[in-house]
Amino acid sequence: MPQDDWEFEVTAFYRGRQVFQQTVFCPRGLRLVGSEGGDRTLPGQPITLPDPGAFLTDRAAKDYVSRVLSGLGGGLALWRQGQRLCAQRLGPCHTYWAVGEELLPDSGRGPDGEVPKETEGSVFNLGPFVADLIAFINGSGRSPRYTFWFCIAEPWPQHQPWTKKLVMVKVVPTCLRALLEMARVGGASSLENTVDLHISNSQPLSLTSEQYKAYLQDLVEGMDF
Repeated sequence: MPQDDWEFEVTAFYRGRQVFQQTVFCPRGLRLVGSEGGDRTLPGQPITLPDPGAFLTDRAAKDYVSRVLSGLGGGLALWRQGQRLCAQRLGPCHTYWAVGEELLPDSGRGPDGEVPKETEGSVFNLGPFVADLIAFINGSGRSPRYTFWFCIAEPWPQHQPWTKKLVMVKVVPTCLRALLEMARVGGASSLENTVDLHISNSQPLSLTSEQYKAYLQDLVEGMDF
C-alpha cells in the first residue's frame, strides 16, 4: 500500500473553543494554514483554519488569533515518512507539540518538542506505539497515546490552562485510534471484530485476537504499514 496514505482528524481550538473539525485523507500529508490558504505549490493538502471573527467576540482575542494565523505562512506541515510522522513549520510562528490524551493536552508537563523550521522533525514512531499496544493487549493496563497537540505561536501551556492559548490544534491519525479501539473492544483474549483501519483504500481487516497480535508483531519487525 502507498506509504503516505493516512487519514487524519484535525480539530482546532481558539481560546479553548472548538472552531473546526475535519477528517482528511492526505496522500502527501497536510499543512495547517491561515485564511490566505498558504502556498499551493508546497506539498501537502492545505487545511485552512477558520476566521476567528465568526467565533470570538473579544476584539483583542480576534486580532491576536488573526496575527497567529497570518504567521503560519506556508503552513504547519505534518506527513508520514515510513514508520514515522514528521512535522515542520513553513512560517515564522514557533510551534510546540506533545503526544497526549485525545480529550485534552497534558498541560501539566512540558512539550515533547518544538516543531523545527529549517529541517523536518520526527514527532512519532510507529514501532514503540505498536510495542506498547501489544503490552496493553497482554494486560499492561496502559494504553498507548496517538493524539498530537500543537500550540501555535505561544509557549506550551505548562503553567496555565490550555484553554487560555490562542490557537491549539489536535491531530488524530484515525488508523492508530482504530488499532487501539480494536484492542479495547475485543480484549486480550477474544478479538473477533471487523474494523476499517482507514490506512488505505483496501478492504477492512477481519482478525482474531491471535492474528491481530501477529499482525502487530509484523509491524514492529518493520513491515510496511
